[in-house]
Amino acid sequence: YNFYKKKYKKTNKRLNIIIDNGLVYVSDNLGYLYAYSYTENKIIWAKKYEIAFRSNIKIYKNKIITSNQNNNLVIFNKKDGEILNVIPTEETIVKNKFENNLSLNNKFIFFINTFGSLYAIDCESLRIVWFINLNQSVDLNPSNIFIGNKIVSNKEKLVISSNEFTYIINQNTGSIINKKNFTSDLKPIILDDYLFAITKNKYLISMDVNNGELIYSYDLNLQIAEFLNTKKKDASFKYLMILNGKIVIFLENSYILVLNIDGSVDKIEKLPTKITSSPIIIDKSILYLDKKNRISIVD
Repeated sequence: YNFYKKKYKKTNKRLNIIIDNGLVYVSDNLGYLYAYSYTENKIIWAKKYEIAFRSNIKIYKNKIITSNQNNNLVIFNKKDGEILNVIPTEETIVKNKFENNLSLNNKFIFFINTFGSLYAIDCESLRIVWFINLNQSVDLNPSNIFIGNKIVSNKEKLVISSNEFTYIINQNTGSIINKKNFTSDLKPIILDDYLFAITKNKYLISMDVNNGELIYSYDLNLQIAEFLNTKKKDASFKYLMILNGKIVIFLENSYILVLNIDGSVDKIEKLPTKITSSPIIIDKSILYLDKKNRISIVD
């Protein structure tokens, strides 16, 4: 189904998508928000709000929650797309590759904006419960650029990687439990009480989120070289997952690095086609789009 008219044919569209009860909800960088029924192949409702949307989408009961490029958190009625509430936060003049990010539990909406401020908003009252700024720059002005990562929520804790540090934060109070001097370009993963992350200098680390103790830290480029018995090269990592009790890392060159939970290399395999999308897991299979926009399915 093509929602967009001919005048938008040459416009690069960035879509944020979520599926709920048979409907696909989409926001985009053109300022559109719409609901599409894939069973009936028709648009249920569509609105244009003029300001580009710039975050993932979350749904809580009858609410659609997202944000725009002005760092406004916007809550819509799921039935018709009407605005229920707008929560303005700090706007940055300079736009960068970091996009606003949302996470959700049964109590709070967690929202981190491009200024580096993390907010907790009550899901029912839509009131701000707490907020902190994670931008470590001395110059906290509206043009300052924040580079961070997606929010990871686990039990009573949040994990966020910013420009220079990785934070473990109490979900209820916003207090910083631990601050570690490593950061990651990829979203970290929490399994039970352990955090797994790939640092910017290509180290795989494991950390206990309860006490902040580092379990191990391994140079991934060195591990790959030793496993293949080759010279050390600089690999580019795209996605990090935990699958069947293994750490699985997707590389830019479409290889997969599979490690045991203790960080030792189990195997390295090449995907049958070049991966160009985020992989998803369905019924023990990996699904992704290749460079020709075809769906590849790998066991």
